Amino acid sequence: MISRKQLLALFLVLFILIPMLSGCFFEEDTALSIHVIDVGQGDSILIKTPNGKTMLIDGGEPAAGKTVVSYLKKRKVKKIDLLVATHPHADHIGGLIDVIHSIPIDKFYMPHKLHTSKTFENLLDAAKDKDLKISAATAGIMIDFDEDITLYFLGPLRDYGDDLNLWSAVVKMDYKEKSFLFTGDLEALGEEDILSGFQKDFLKSQFLKVGHHGSRTSTTENFLQVIEPTVAVISCGRNNSYGHPHEEVINRLNLFNIAVYRTDMQGTIVIKSDGNRIWSHQKPYYH
Repeated sequence: MISRKQLLALFLVLFILIPMLSGCFFEEDTALSIHVIDVGQGDSILIKTPNGKTMLIDGGEPAAGKTVVSYLKKRKVKKIDLLVATHPHADHIGGLIDVIHSIPIDKFYMPHKLHTSKTFENLLDAAKDKDLKISAATAGIMIDFDEDITLYFLGPLRDYGDDLNLWSAVVKMDYKEKSFLFTGDLEALGEEDILSGFQKDFLKSQFLKVGHHGSRTSTTENFLQVIEPTVAVISCGRNNSYGHPHEEVINRLNLFNIAVYRTDMQGTIVIKSDGNRIWSHQKPYYH
């Protein structure tokens, strides 16, 4: 027979363990999670909703495809509900070829901008092989993605000629009281067009995926003044040949006291939200 002292000790252990375990499962099951995957010099972002819907924005270089697929499978992603290729540069679309061949995809959006690269051709071939229709990503698209989660495509707003970065599909995600902005490789001209094309209050977003890997061509002071992010993530490769992120951009982010995360220094970044708060178990690289 268990003594009163043993019973009390058992109760105490359960009292400590159960909240810890349930808290882990609760957070994983009910929080929106944004995974900025470390793909080196490129972008790949997985978004999982509290109800288990998934969105993937970009896939890094072709060589990163296996890394992205492996990460998705470890996160138990069995289907991608929405795939977004922001623009045709290889460091954004290359890894999507492996993703398309490996995981079922429901809807696929990409700007209607052709490119002559072999990587772009391979992406189109992969989509064709899987009978995957590509819808044009353009400003004005609104998607009720999940309960309390709405997606807005803010760009591209017009024909930007041969400047592929300006063609970037820009996605704003609203979840209850919080907003999240994903900008691809958008540069200053595209940022100005967005600031002119939408109400400033609508554009405010607490989370920002910094444009163009932290290049000085993007993330202008005016853009930050309007967006007012509190958290920003820079996706770039360690010791990359471009010098990303550029010092000017880091200085701008510091000027606005934004918590900054970097994949080149910290690896994959995971940000979570319950629609009222935004947090991460990782500490920011700058604040």
